Amino acid sequence: MRLFLLILLSIQLLSSAPLTRTKISLKSTFENVSIDESEKMGLASISYLINSNQYINYGMSLFGTFTGIRGGFFTGGLTLGVKYPIYNSLYLDGGTFFGGGGGGSAPQGGGMMLRSYIGTLYGINDYDIGLHYSNITFPNGDIKSNQISFVLQSHFETSFFKPNYKIGSIKKYNFINNHDYMIATFQLYYPKANTYKTDSTPLEQTIHLTGFEYGRNISQNLIAYLETAGAMGGDSTGYMEVLGGLAYSYGYLKFKQSLGSAGGGRVKTDGGSISKSSIEVNTAFLKNLYSGIEFGYYHAFEGDFNAKYTKFNLGIKTNFLSISSKKIDFDYSSISSQKFNIRLTNQTYQPSQTLRKNSNNERVELLGLKMDYFLNESTYLSGQAFGAYIGKAGGYAVGFFGLGHIKEIYNNISLVTEIDFGASGGGSIASGDGNVVQPMVGFLYSIDKSLSFELLYGQVMATDGELNTGVLDFSLVYRFDKLVGS
Repeated sequence: MRLFLLILLSIQLLSSAPLTRTKISLKSTFENVSIDESEKMGLASISYLINSNQYINYGMSLFGTFTGIRGGFFTGGLTLGVKYPIYNSLYLDGGTFFGGGGGGSAPQGGGMMLRSYIGTLYGINDYDIGLHYSNITFPNGDIKSNQISFVLQSHFETSFFKPNYKIGSIKKYNFINNHDYMIATFQLYYPKANTYKTDSTPLEQTIHLTGFEYGRNISQNLIAYLETAGAMGGDSTGYMEVLGGLAYSYGYLKFKQSLGSAGGGRVKTDGGSISKSSIEVNTAFLKNLYSGIEFGYYHAFEGDFNAKYTKFNLGIKTNFLSISSKKIDFDYSSISSQKFNIRLTNQTYQPSQTLRKNSNNERVELLGLKMDYFLNESTYLSGQAFGAYIGKAGGYAVGFFGLGHIKEIYNNISLVTEIDFGASGGGSIASGDGNVVQPMVGFLYSIDKSLSFELLYGQVMATDGELNTGVLDFSLVYRFDKLVGS
């Protein structure tokens, strides 16, 4: 709750001006976590941190395995940190993480993960390198470990725009055009011959996955991107992957290389470290609608799973604006705004006889993040990810694509309707082949134009499983606009 309040305060400060330039940090860590006296698990993380002032930072973090035998172990949640200058480019860096997840048959119990860290960073231009001493604990599980963590951090600046800005209020800024894309993905993995699952039975079926990819140009032809996907049904229900990569764009072609963490669903990735190499043929039509088809090869570094794959992409390509230090001739009348919501969400699965594969019907708490892209002022597309942290369902994760609508009904109160479709698995939740649908309805209360609270209620239902239980959903909602050039 304290972290929620800190984020609330920081967002209010950010939204006090039409445009706020904010420093962002991308922090990566790697550490060897002790599962027991004889086993270690190599755990890597990526964090997106907002620097609310010179010393305090906060944001979202994702952890996944890279070495060991626990491929498919993922946790996600919130990080709060302090970075304090000691001498010249040397900094004291410390903080705490709260989140949920699990997997890989690890002894994570209910899935709640607490991590604290302290150490030093040395700054070189826009990068920091350093070492942390960290503690990782799963309070309702058996993992308790202290270790040294290696840290690499990069810094950049982004701009938040207050909703309903006035064009006259931004003419004093210099803008430059940038490019990014957000796409939904559907993939088919074709395992090589004589591939076996973790239980030593043959893996002969094609694996179907749905997911999401976000990419951003860092130069005219070079693109940095993040992708995530989960299995849809079949023998590999519960498989999940998260990767980051670089792509070189040449006309309608992209040459892509990514590295990441993956596992679950009895797919034999062992420690979880994987790579994907591919060529994509793409086009943008109907102004900014983006589509592509990708052919590639998947390799597990420590496991036996290797596969050719085909990937189909459909999404949105935008020409967003960022602040420039140089004076550039710019047509301000060409500027339009794109509305977004970020929702930090706690979701509760209500007790039910259909909730689990076993006799336990205890409620399950999940922590997650929702990102909403508005098609107009009231209708939005949503990408969502959740992990369990309370309720003896450690390792359960679910990802959704959603379609929603917001309609103001009285002063600052709006009616919200939403339908979500996704893939899930793990934690002994009775989700069958993993495909789930979740209709929701509720209310949004707007504190101001940027900040709201949302309360939704609905039902999560497996399309081929027993899961059919009530869902209570509480979110802190932050709205911002991204300026787009013609």
